Amino acid sequence: MKITKEIEEFINLTITEHMGKEYADWKLSQLSVTEPDEVEEEYKKVIATLPQEQEETITKYCDQIFNSGAETEEFFYRLGLRDGMKLRKTVKMVLKQLSE
Repeated sequence: MKITKEIEEFINLTITEHMGKEYADWKLSQLSVTEPDEVEEEYKKVIATLPQEQEETITKYCDQIFNSGAETEEFFYRLGLRDGMKLRKTVKMVLKQLSE
């Protein structure tokens, strides 16, 4: 049995929906009391009071934190893709066995 375009689209949609739901659930659990715009404003106020050298140090530190978070996000994104591809392969194998 060949996997039809409809089945392939269904599998892709299922994976996409699952990843979207998991992300939405995670995002809801990450709610903070302070709004991002408020944090940005407070950050700007603090930075404005510092000498140039200290401002650069703080900025470098913040950049490192951001880069670390981006790296972690990329890892989990790739993990989700890999899991999705494994699921797709498994479903294909099951469909093939069922058609024999």
